Amino acid sequence: MTGEIVVVGLGNTYRSDDGVGIAAAAALNDLALPGVEVVTGIVEPMGLLEAWSGARLAVVIDAAVATPSGPGRVRRCTLGEALAAPGGLSSHGVDIGRTHALGQALGRVPDEFVLFAIEVADTGHGIGLTPQVAAAVPEVVDLAVAEISRNQPSSRGQAG
Repeated sequence: MTGEIVVVGLGNTYRSDDGVGIAAAAALNDLALPGVEVVTGIVEPMGLLEAWSGARLAVVIDAAVATPSGPGRVRRCTLGEALAAPGGLSSHGVDIGRTHALGQALGRVPDEFVLFAIEVADTGHGIGLTPQVAAAVPEVVDLAVAEISRNQPSSRGQAG
């Protein structure tokens, strides 16, 4: 981890809407925000630990399966809220709660953690997001940029 702020886009672009975290992270990467590192391609917990180790802020973006489903609905969650969600919030196998617990034991957790979970319609085989989920990407990007801005040194009253 080289940036003070890391954005992690989780998901699988070959499983339809499960790729929404990666799509949103790619859009954030295109903005080239100073002091922000964008990471995708994480398929196991150690990759997530490596990505957020040493970060002041980790913003994780991931697909979520919810019942009842509201495809395209975006939820901002703290770590505590993510851990309390029944059945978890992720649509795949990287368990953020267990990974964070492991990171705590190893001293490899970010100072602050925010999860943006986008509810999905389809995680079956296929490339591309459904229209409702694709429409949520700009919203997630705006929310993530706002979160990052709130956590930049200049916005917290420090010399930058």
